[in-house]
Amino acid sequence: MTNEAKLGGFVLIGIVALIVSIMLLGDFQFQSKYYLNIMFHDIAGLPSKSRVKIAGVEVGGVKKIALEGNKAKVTVWLSKSIRVHKDAVARIVSTGIIGSKYLELTMGNEELPLLKDGDVVTGIDPVSMDKVINDLMEQLDAFVAPFKGKGMKNIGENLSVTLENLKKVSDTLKNTIAGQEDRINNIVRNVDNFTKDLAEITAENKENIRIAIEEVRNVSQKLNTILVKVQKGEGTIGKLLSDEEMGENLKQTVQEIKETAEQAKAVVKRLNVIHTDWDYMVRYDANQNITRHDFGLRISPKPDKFYFLGVSNVGDSKDSTDTIEEQNTFNFLLGKKYDMAELYVGAIRSKAGFGMKIKPLWKWEPWRRLEVTADVYHLSRKTPVTKANINTGLRVQLAKWLYVGSQVEDIYYQSDINTYANVVIRDDDIAYILGLVGLARP
Repeated sequence: MTNEAKLGGFVLIGIVALIVSIMLLGDFQFQSKYYLNIMFHDIAGLPSKSRVKIAGVEVGGVKKIALEGNKAKVTVWLSKSIRVHKDAVARIVSTGIIGSKYLELTMGNEELPLLKDGDVVTGIDPVSMDKVINDLMEQLDAFVAPFKGKGMKNIGENLSVTLENLKKVSDTLKNTIAGQEDRINNIVRNVDNFTKDLAEITAENKENIRIAIEEVRNVSQKLNTILVKVQKGEGTIGKLLSDEEMGENLKQTVQEIKETAEQAKAVVKRLNVIHTDWDYMVRYDANQNITRHDFGLRISPKPDKFYFLGVSNVGDSKDSTDTIEEQNTFNFLLGKKYDMAELYVGAIRSKAGFGMKIKPLWKWEPWRRLEVTADVYHLSRKTPVTKANINTGLRVQLAKWLYVGSQVEDIYYQSDINTYANVVIRDDDIAYILGLVGLARP
């Protein structure tokens, strides 16, 4: 092995040691997880390291609490195995009147979409104990206020006056009723006479009432006869309802409407699933003291499938001093994603090849951010060596949009050490345009 290769190995070991130190010194949870942001108007003293529970079972914890505008944003982490849906509800709960506080979360309706990493949930603000006590005191003051006098010394006098007023009202009501006894008796007699007259009218029209009931019975029998004919397929309405051909046509129409709805659903889903990302990488070759630039577009029509179109070592070949790598070579790759790996095949730097990105510690966060990369291309190379061009290295995801790493390029020949930064930016407008193009196909 050459001295350059040994140096590259030591650099890789140093990077791994640095990453391990950062992970051990940081506050990391060794389990697969994702993050949600919950917005409150008031968190009522929720501690920054509180637990997150569902149905009383601990499923995560509070990562940080920050002020965003005039609201409190509580960032929590949940285990990847806990799937929470769009209508999930979050509230701050206490284990007792003076007990510790934690965040209670519901899982939501299973028919709704799942929340993804970084989604926002609106929390239900807790009721402040101070506010409850203050409202109670205000209501008590309002109740006691009528009984207060100057200096709060004449409560008994007010009660005495109130009872005296009630006695006067009672006496007035008694006198009023006593003076209206004759009128009340007349009202009772009139009601009695009315009921007697009603009984006489009913007796005189008894025959008419019987005839009316008989007519209602005849109408009911006629309606029953019509319904029987309809059920047998007799008459215009009966034929319309019992025609087998018309029933089959109606059934076919409903089926076509259902198929159209399914197609519309698939179209909307297709527009929502497709993603596109701009990919830019700047590489520095320490051996040659050269900086190279790669640019491309990654299209993901499905979560587990992607296409990549790009150009490597972009520049003006007339003014180039790069004698190692050819300029303006193209990349066209078809890839497949798995939980722990990403495999792809196609054209790499204008040569047929394949490659992979593997997460050896994919089950644990943040270790899953570490990836081992390898590209194999130019399989039919004859000069200057008869072996394929192989690039391999390590990279770390520092953010959703940023990777940094180092790799040894062309192990069998040049063994050049390259360090690089890779920026990936999501562009939903391109994805939408591609979705519309797909819908326009005949």
